[in-house]
Amino acid sequence: MNHIFSISIALSASALTIGILPVSAANFNSDNSSLDFSQMFIFGDSLSDTGNAFSLRGGVSPGNSLSFEDRFSNGPGSIWVEFLASSLDLNPTAFFTNFSVSPDGANYAIGGSVSGDKNINGNPRGLQQQLESFISPLLATDSSANSEALYTIWIGANDYSDPLSNTDIVVNNISNAIASLYNVGARNFLIPNLPSLGITPLATLRNTSDILNELTDEHNQKLEDAIAQLNQSLVGAKIILLDVNSLVDDRIENSSQFGFTNVTDSWSDTVLAFCPDAFFAEDGSVESCDIDVPDPDEYLFWDLIHPTEAANQFIANEALYALKSEYNQTIPEPTSTLSLFGLGISSLAISAFKQKDKQKQKQKI
Repeated sequence: MNHIFSISIALSASALTIGILPVSAANFNSDNSSLDFSQMFIFGDSLSDTGNAFSLRGGVSPGNSLSFEDRFSNGPGSIWVEFLASSLDLNPTAFFTNFSVSPDGANYAIGGSVSGDKNINGNPRGLQQQLESFISPLLATDSSANSEALYTIWIGANDYSDPLSNTDIVVNNISNAIASLYNVGARNFLIPNLPSLGITPLATLRNTSDILNELTDEHNQKLEDAIAQLNQSLVGAKIILLDVNSLVDDRIENSSQFGFTNVTDSWSDTVLAFCPDAFFAEDGSVESCDIDVPDPDEYLFWDLIHPTEAANQFIANEALYALKSEYNQTIPEPTSTLSLFGLGISSLAISAFKQKDKQKQKQKI
């Protein structure tokens, strides 16, 4: 998505795979051997894009000097699917950077994509084109999709950049995408819902919070119903709905417990307002700025619509918790939101992607 983000609790109930899990992820064994996904395939928008939009648009996108390594965020390996993939010992490549699939899978998500066949920039690079890029080679060679892989689809926020968008169409597009992947052999799905789109700095700036929150609620209810139906009709499929909406709300309501001091403003816009020439150095520090740079890990939003690296990390943490729960790993019972977050996030903090020293972001340049 190029226009907002969402977060998660897993839902699962007997045959339906749907049932609310705790809002915060519990600490769990760092051994993820029971999550034996051999590959990971990712579809969506800028919330999951790890360089595709940058390559397809010749470096124009994301278009923010404080984006890191072509991501719509502020740190190395800072997108939630990268944290999640790393915890699964996988490293799927950004497909549209070289039009190839690695042994670990591929990421087809493109910043700006909507759930249909368009991109908010006017290009025909929506979810449908992403699916076609994955499915067409399989059909051409009479092959099947890997049934042991994990498939993620996070899409929809860009559709609602138009407040007159029809939620039925968006949810049907997502349902059809799941069915299309299932029909070529996919069986394991992780589908985040949308956070309240009206909470972003952009929505506040444009005074569109109420209508966007209404669309979000409508979208999420219909998505939950659709996934329940798909879990009944698609034999052998496991479709996990991640309730990103509740997770983000919880982080906002209890922000101080989770280390966030600002859940309303954009970190990059705050820095650039004082230092318009600021940019990231290779080590992750902010250059060309003579003020004390605020710590991005204390912000929920990286820019007007996208999450910071810290926010992406807790999304990934919740996604891992949901997968472990669904695939029957033993998970300690949650005790409190504060202790759960502190313990759970530590399992991802050791990710190879998280290399920068937090103090570098707060140093005086």
